[in-house]
Amino acid sequence: MSDSHDRIRGTKDALRIFSKKGVELVLHAGDMIGSGNCYAFEDLGIPIKLVYGNNDGDRVGLARDFGRVGGEYLGDFGVIDASGRKIAMLHGTEEPLVGAIVASQLYDVVVRGHNHQAEATRHGKTLLVNPGEIWGYFTGSSSAAILDTTSLQVEFIDLGHFKAFREILKE
Repeated sequence: MSDSHDRIRGTKDALRIFSKKGVELVLHAGDMIGSGNCYAFEDLGIPIKLVYGNNDGDRVGLARDFGRVGGEYLGDFGVIDASGRKIAMLHGTEEPLVGAIVASQLYDVVVRGHNHQAEATRHGKTLLVNPGEIWGYFTGSSSAAILDTTSLQVEFIDLGHFKAFREILKE
């Protein structure tokens, strides 16, 4: 998941689906925004790993409060081993950096956010995954994704549709 932008209801909806589907690890690719969001993850029973996004201002508070509910902030870039798969995770603010990490072919999967666009594309041996946005008001669609680490198949989860903020501003 990525780009929650303080939308706790969407976060909780995604986590409920993850629990039902037996997800074993939750990755959040940045822009959680406020540390109060950590309470959506309380009592989840699934490990949580997060990276910071460009809109995450209170990094100390985010790390502290997510630590209280079992979450682990990996900084701006993290490397995760999930079922033998080497996964890189970053928010993706700098497109050339995302491209270089994917092109390096050092990772089985690169998870990114920032542009709010759901994507799962193969680049050589590396799969690039962007789960889209939990927030939903940038693109008009709220989504998350589930990665099967055995097959590297990605299932996108539709969490609802909204008027994009650009449409709202035109009213």
